[in-house]
Amino acid sequence: MTKKPKKESQKEQSARFEKAVQDMIDAGELNPTEAEERFERAMQYVLKDE
Repeated sequence: MTKKPKKESQKEQSARFEKAVQDMIDAGELNPTEAEERFERAMQYVLKDE
């Protein structure tokens, strides 16, 4: 039988996500500055199509 996923509140889910992101930053797997630059570059293509 499969287990039911634990119901998390929005606050618990956000805290878990923030911890996962911080763990990635600490491990050198995620660079916030680079991520922001890539996001902005991607959004330029989205906005051109409007």
